[in-house]
Amino acid sequence: MCGFFRTPLLVVSALCISGIDAFSHTGAFHQGLARPTLRRARLSTSRHATMTQTAPSNTRPPVGLVDLLTKYAWGQQDPGIPLPIKAIPGQPPEPTNAVTKEHLETLYRDGVVHIPGVLDEKWVEYLRAITDWQIENPHIWAVPGVASGLYDYIQRSAWTTNTGFADFLYYSPVASVLGEMAKCGWFPEGDKRGFHEIRISTDLLMVNPNKGFKWHQDNQNGPLTSGHGGKLDALRFWVTLDETPPDYGAPVYLRRSHLNEYVGKDEVFVNLEDGDLPQFAEDVVEFRPKPGDMLIWHPRSIHKVDGAPNGDWGGRKRRVLGGTVAIDDAQYQGKKKALFSDMGNHNLKQGDPLKSPFFPIIYPQSDPYEREFRAQGKVGRSFGGFTRMVKSLFTTENLTQFSSWSKVVQNAKKVAEVNEPFLWEKQARTIVKEEYSKALARQGAALQKFEELLGSGK
Repeated sequence: MCGFFRTPLLVVSALCISGIDAFSHTGAFHQGLARPTLRRARLSTSRHATMTQTAPSNTRPPVGLVDLLTKYAWGQQDPGIPLPIKAIPGQPPEPTNAVTKEHLETLYRDGVVHIPGVLDEKWVEYLRAITDWQIENPHIWAVPGVASGLYDYIQRSAWTTNTGFADFLYYSPVASVLGEMAKCGWFPEGDKRGFHEIRISTDLLMVNPNKGFKWHQDNQNGPLTSGHGGKLDALRFWVTLDETPPDYGAPVYLRRSHLNEYVGKDEVFVNLEDGDLPQFAEDVVEFRPKPGDMLIWHPRSIHKVDGAPNGDWGGRKRRVLGGTVAIDDAQYQGKKKALFSDMGNHNLKQGDPLKSPFFPIIYPQSDPYEREFRAQGKVGRSFGGFTRMVKSLFTTENLTQFSSWSKVVQNAKKVAEVNEPFLWEKQARTIVKEEYSKALARQGAALQKFEELLGSGK
């Protein structure tokens, strides 16, 4: 079966079968064409813990039909790995002194900042251990990303199904860093109140990007504005667990590109020659974070990551826990959005306060009711949430968005040519136009099938 048909089939199978599990909370199945001038980020003199790489292991689970039925978890998972601290349930996250005035000023000015040494060696080893456990015990929600080949392993909203990741977000210094970084000047409500509230919108576990992601903005941030219309209500973050290889895998950002006025809320991949993007294209910063470091950025910042040559990491690992957090008085913004991070069975409506166990508070401290709600398996993806997402697919905004995604999965080489400075420019523009039309046609046919299935009640 060719890759184009195989991946959607696995996705649909995972969506439909996982909908059954949602009703049982027991968890029994417990581009730019102008070449930028690259400037590497100046490394902080803050201390780094000395950490060794864990032994290489297979990081790509199989995705055959038998594997789906026998090797993948469908509900709640608990790796049984103890936290590196003695945590009393509900205590505040571990405090931090990693954030400086310079970090706050850099984020506000550049739209991105590198914070070294957020996690000490014990926290890094804990996060590595639960990540490796997750790879060895894959969850069904990893299937779409793994089948696409974009990553060796990728799973969204791991906190909803894996107790280890939930505890990490409740108690590690990461929540404290995000609470401190919200003081950068973008969030006046919390500044006036004297503290900032941080809620999980979505997380994303990523292991070994194989095809890379060319210049883009993040748009799977959950039901938030993320700076597109209305007030800014979110921050993006990365926590790195491994050394960055010398020649690839480093995240690269355009400084101040969060100020651009060209890229719309529904766009993913961008061409650096379009709109006002050329004024940002020359100011490029590359980060090479070490284990335990964090990157924090504005959701509209333009950035990219280049994968390993030919998708071969040579036995290495590049493990990252990333995501989006909602800041302060965020409101639910789910209208016309197909959000894989918003498929829970909640009743939030457009404009409601984003205060819900489906988007739990982690700073200043977690909430006992929200923790228990998650522990009972009630925050995972549901058939109701799946239906809500599928219905939202029938919008122009999401056809544009998923057509862009389809081009990446099916035509990675062609997308790379579009972003290669001065090379293949004329040919690339023709290819992109043709592939865009083809993708729209494919998406239309697929959505029609979804609509027929929903209408028939199958």
